[in-house]
Amino acid sequence: MLIKFTNSRLALNGELVPRDLWIDSVRGVIVDPQKCFYDDLAMADRIVDLGGKIIAPGYIDVQINGAMGMDFSVSADDESYSRGAKLVNRTLVKYGVTAYCPTLTSQNAEVYKQV
Repeated sequence: MLIKFTNSRLALNGELVPRDLWIDSVRGVIVDPQKCFYDDLAMADRIVDLGGKIIAPGYIDVQINGAMGMDFSVSADDESYSRGAKLVNRTLVKYGVTAYCPTLTSQNAEVYKQV
């Protein structure tokens, strides 16, 4: 499925440039709209008007021990651990973090097995 984000500004080479962005949502990649149209004879399946908002790459946190009161090193019951992880997910994305690697602080061996 091709999605066209229009009426947007892209972060390119240190500037905000008014430009559309096309993605292939099945493959999860940015595509060249001219190639799609002229070579593949494809049109956008969905058009999203961003109203002048900025499109920029998301941050990836490669080491996070916890956030918002959640400590990934603390063993808790499955439900509260899951609630804490979901809170971290919902909060970090507000700051532009689109992926992260939860890590554990130094612990006793049995903690690693539990967590």
